[in-house]
Amino acid sequence: MRRNWLCALLACLLFSGCGAVKKEETAQDAEPVKETPAVIAEEMSFGTLRKLAGTIGRAVENEAWEELSSLFWDGLEKRPDAVNIEEAFSDLHAGGVKLADTAALMDTDVRGGYAVFEGENGIYEAVFTADENLHLLSLVFAERRTGSRPESSDTFEEYEITAGNAPRISGMLTMPKEAEEPVVAILLPEEIDDAMDESGSNLTFRKDLAHGLAEKGIASVRFDMRCWEDPLLVPVFGMSFDRTISRDFASIVHTLEQYPVNARKIIYIGHGPAGSLGYSAVAHHYEMDGGLVLLNSPYTEDGVHLLQRAAWLEESAAEEAKEMLEMEKEEQYEIAGFPPSFWQAWQEHGALNYTRRISIPILILQAEADGVVYFKKDYEDWKSQKGSNVTMKSYPDLGHDLINKEEVFEPQICEDIAAWINGEDINKKKTSKTGGKS
Repeated sequence: MRRNWLCALLACLLFSGCGAVKKEETAQDAEPVKETPAVIAEEMSFGTLRKLAGTIGRAVENEAWEELSSLFWDGLEKRPDAVNIEEAFSDLHAGGVKLADTAALMDTDVRGGYAVFEGENGIYEAVFTADENLHLLSLVFAERRTGSRPESSDTFEEYEITAGNAPRISGMLTMPKEAEEPVVAILLPEEIDDAMDESGSNLTFRKDLAHGLAEKGIASVRFDMRCWEDPLLVPVFGMSFDRTISRDFASIVHTLEQYPVNARKIIYIGHGPAGSLGYSAVAHHYEMDGGLVLLNSPYTEDGVHLLQRAAWLEESAAEEAKEMLEMEKEEQYEIAGFPPSFWQAWQEHGALNYTRRISIPILILQAEADGVVYFKKDYEDWKSQKGSNVTMKSYPDLGHDLINKEEVFEPQICEDIAAWINGEDINKKKTSKTGGKS
């Protein structure tokens, strides 16, 4: 957690799509354009927002900047004109684009959507918010990041997949070549803006884990976190547990049955805070009865303290948040930059709300040389939750990223996970030089 989960969100607010946001501020210096909005007001719905996204997308594709300007609400204090909008987009991308996808986003707190474009050198997006009459309140542009490419070896083959609601995010299915309908694991990273191969400061953590598991006959899925692939999500629509984490995860769970894996025995593997969140994930998805694996995960008494640990905040922030959540709704306020709804979501997903309800096999692995999650405290505290379905093991020579002295992902981790899946006692089997003890 040197680059921690929630610091990533704060950085997203400050830096993601800065060029486009800055251009929008420049656009606000222009005189208002007195033109009739091109979209006739109608009842707000998901469908009408999707239609508005299409109108915006076609206007960008056709370089119809005057039409885009006319979509803005007349009452905006500083309304962008056609020149400002054109400059904002041309600074991001030179040359034409082709409209590839549209999407609407309609939650209780936001309404807006996306137009996604294919350009000669990348994928781009126009992200907007709108009022109840479908007039634009904001429009910003950014380049969407693209994920990793599939790899293959003598033991595995990888396939590109997608996840979530439109615009969908990229994922990777890693399949062992010699296994028929293998068990499958979903790999969750430490930070909320990690690309599919990453977890925290280790840029290949999930890829190495996926390849190591495939060598043991275990399939896996990993995916870009939406905050990584969509840099405007948080700056435009704000922080939401559902929008940034849970919806994409649920999409993966519910679509695994279309692939040649055993979708009736899905395993959750989470690194850092994602491991602690795993208790809630498996409790809410009956398909995940294959097991729960925590890799170097913090132990906290409640969800707000898990958010505090993930974001590297002072403990006083969690205590203040707990008090706030007990207040009347109108008295709630942001703490450390996070809205009450975000604190509430983490509180609801705190591991200890679910530990007594989870009867599936659980594996807790901890590196003793971890300088991020504290072995002498977190690992010992997890023992308080150890029931007959829980296996625990620690590794004396490993740190938080599970890199060994040869500077590669420690293969013993995948060996132990595979043995545990097969019902073996991993604390009695022979281990590598990393050691290991319960």
